Amino acid sequence: MDTWLRTLVTVVESSTLVQAAESLHLTQPTVTRQLQQLEQQLGVRLFDRLGKRLVLNRAGEVVYHYAKSQQSLYDKMQAELGALADPYVGTVYLGAGLTPSIYLLPPLLAEYRRRHPQVRFQVTSGSSKEIAAALERREIDFGVVTTVDEGMTDFWTIPLLRDELLLVAAPGHPLAERGAASAAEWMQEPLVLMRKGSGLRRILDNLATEHGLTLQVAMETDSLESINRLVQLGVGLSCLPRSCVQDDIAAGRLAAIRTLDGELGARTITLIGRREGTLSACAGRFIRVLSEWWKSDAH
Repeated sequence: MDTWLRTLVTVVESSTLVQAAESLHLTQPTVTRQLQQLEQQLGVRLFDRLGKRLVLNRAGEVVYHYAKSQQSLYDKMQAELGALADPYVGTVYLGAGLTPSIYLLPPLLAEYRRRHPQVRFQVTSGSSKEIAAALERREIDFGVVTTVDEGMTDFWTIPLLRDELLLVAAPGHPLAERGAASAAEWMQEPLVLMRKGSGLRRILDNLATEHGLTLQVAMETDSLESINRLVQLGVGLSCLPRSCVQDDIAAGRLAAIRTLDGELGARTITLIGRREGTLSACAGRFIRVLSEWWKSDAH
């Protein structure tokens, strides 16, 4: 804020020039000189002298009004800048793929908010490509995605979690009763899968190619929750990330089938951020906690 305007506000709100000078840690002649310099700059007199007292005139009241507003904005700016340096105060702008936002992050976000109630979260969900685009537009501080494309060269990446794929079916399905199946067996069953173009679908398409087989797709969707529910209803089998089905398997709503030809593969949950630019202190601290979360027993 302009020094002369701050001096004006202090003089108006103090009983005397002596008190104003003390508040500003200046001498009285310096305060008087600054008021005179402000009047010269504006080309108007701001005070009328009544005896030994300085009283704001109409022009002074106008300038004081705007100076006070400017001081309030400046103080607010200073407070917000201070919050950027405080790791326990502020807003974290986080982007997350559908799997992380629904299955993986909620326990961590709830625990973090419990410990640090002055930290708020703005969570944007979408596909890995959408999260990368939001990062480029600087709408979010960082992202948690399930697929890192080769074109994402402008981001740093930190692998967080290996989320293996499981073959699942409704309880009572013949392959679920048996407990195991070869690729030739389960790939010939009706399958409920993600649409082509998704990272999860590419893993399964590549797996089928390796075995020289064709996936028997009964239904496609872009929602893991829909696939989960459709499998429970017996529409078909599916291969889903462990994070999406572990609770349903434990509750008996789904059955996992062991694959006799080895693992189906896995997706790597990855933390991504812009290489250039700075983060607020609270966002930086949350990134450190997030990168260590699945290495601990806190969850």
